[in-house]
Amino acid sequence: MICRDIENMLDRFLDGELEARSMRAVALHVTRCPACERLLQELERLQDLVVDGVNEAVAGVDFTRFWPDIAARAETVQRSFGGVGERLRALAARPAVIAAAMAAALLVSVMGLWRAGTTLSSATLTPPNNQARIDSLVSDVPSVSLLSEPVSNTTVIWIDEGGR
Repeated sequence: MICRDIENMLDRFLDGELEARSMRAVALHVTRCPACERLLQELERLQDLVVDGVNEAVAGVDFTRFWPDIAARAETVQRSFGGVGERLRALAARPAVIAAAMAAALLVSVMGLWRAGTTLSSATLTPPNNQARIDSLVSDVPSVSLLSEPVSNTTVIWIDEGGR
């Protein structure tokens, strides 16, 4: 990959949204390309500034009336339905209505699977492998620390810029 490709993926790399293969490619490229490493560091700093700005803005907001206002609005909406809930509860008390609703739900599910061309046995999904392997890390900063936590499969890299 060339730097332009890496630059287009750095945001998703920083958020951990890339496929495992792309994560490894970006990590490897960044360790070998000083320009892309600087850009990644700038994006990390920008992300930190945004988080700090949002945290400061949220810290100044008074949330004491937040939940009471939501509860009052929810009650207004609930009253505006005018007994719809009671009618639904009365329908749900009839076994024939429950059986018809279950049959309809089953039919819709089977039709959806049939149209998608899948079978029930192949409907299992596996999460993407979001791992990256860093073989080496070269930096001109005074201190680099590494924490590897095998239970959660988490690795943290601290870079101390020493007052830069």
